[in-house]
Amino acid sequence: MSSAQKFRTYFGYGRQFLTNSLLSYSTIREAKIHSKRVSLVFRLFQIGIISYIIGWSIIYEKGYQLFDQPRSTVTTKVKGLGYTFTDKGERELRLMNQKFRFKTPFKDDFRIFDTADYIIPPVDYNSIFLMTNFVETRQTQGQCDENYEDVDCECQNDTDCSKIVLTNSWNGIPTGNCITSSTNESIKVCEIESWCPVEREIKNNEKNLIQNIENFTIFIKNDVTFERFDRKLRNILPNTTNQVISKCIYHPINDPYCPIFLVKDVLNEAEPDEQERKLMMMKGGVILVSINWKCNFDKSRLCFPTFKFSRFDLQFNKASAASGFNFRFAKYLEVNETMYRMLIKAYGLRFVIDVSGEGGKFNFVPFLINLGAGLGLLSVASIVADFVLLNFTSRKKFYRELKELNSNLDEDSLTSNIRSKSFTDLKTEN
Repeated sequence: MSSAQKFRTYFGYGRQFLTNSLLSYSTIREAKIHSKRVSLVFRLFQIGIISYIIGWSIIYEKGYQLFDQPRSTVTTKVKGLGYTFTDKGERELRLMNQKFRFKTPFKDDFRIFDTADYIIPPVDYNSIFLMTNFVETRQTQGQCDENYEDVDCECQNDTDCSKIVLTNSWNGIPTGNCITSSTNESIKVCEIESWCPVEREIKNNEKNLIQNIENFTIFIKNDVTFERFDRKLRNILPNTTNQVISKCIYHPINDPYCPIFLVKDVLNEAEPDEQERKLMMMKGGVILVSINWKCNFDKSRLCFPTFKFSRFDLQFNKASAASGFNFRFAKYLEVNETMYRMLIKAYGLRFVIDVSGEGGKFNFVPFLINLGAGLGLLSVASIVADFVLLNFTSRKKFYRELKELNSNLDEDSLTSNIRSKSFTDLKTEN
């Protein structure tokens, strides 16, 4: 075949492709098919789609409502008296409510903690920190030995301390002197300029574990507004008095509208394991308080939230390091023109409050949008029925030819084709 013949052949293929594909238009041809099998498939899909539109999209998902998210503010208060037992022995300065207090040699000596002592800081955004345990160190500015258990500061002479590379783990600035450790006379460590003495961590510290924490109560007032519907709500019944609130305790079934929560109940729901709860009291932990507002303003103008408590941090038996929750703060006091500070490492429960939900009310716009989108799915029934008709019936070849007529045929051939495939020939197929 010559080059000219090849060119004409390929050119003909290209022109045929343009004519049959790009320069052609397919229109829908309707035919009434008397087939019980296809009709059953078609009606079942129609029923299923209509059920989905009405049952799921409109009724269950409330497709007829317009929704709005709540804007929220939370007010919290904690009440309860805690205490720690002090050791029998030598007199020791302790700081309580900005005043130094001396331990007495009595066996039953104890230290009281009220709200001002264990809620740190007094006000926090959507959260509460409740101190349950602590390590405190009375300090003043001066020179002292570094803590060799936390820092690599052991030495043999002053020369060793002069070569020290200072890191952020040190509690102060090395003076260059090598001195005997105050906690272990057999070890020499580098001297530092700092707040002295330095803090020393106590493993499994239960000495300052605050008692009676589980009987504390937490008051949670949650005010929300749904601006789109002009609704302002809160988790307290409209006619509830302060006297009623002071005597009630929240219970999800018996008293779900009480805003007073017992710490013990919150802990039991958040962490079922008793050993983990004890470790949380000793080393701290994070609890998520979830407040969910699910409001249907078509039924009532009033709405009340549901509360859920869950453990937010990793359990101690799953965390190899950095477990619990703690931080440090200091209280300062001047005595005889000498500045002292009480460094406190506080362990405790951090309650993080998360408010979520939505409010809905009937509106024609979302209703019509969801209805229209659902009705558009009805075309799926026709597509499935056509697929069954053209692939799984005994006369599938005949139906395929019936649906596809080529208008490129001359008028006599086209008329003959249409007559030969007249609707009268479509007899019932089971």
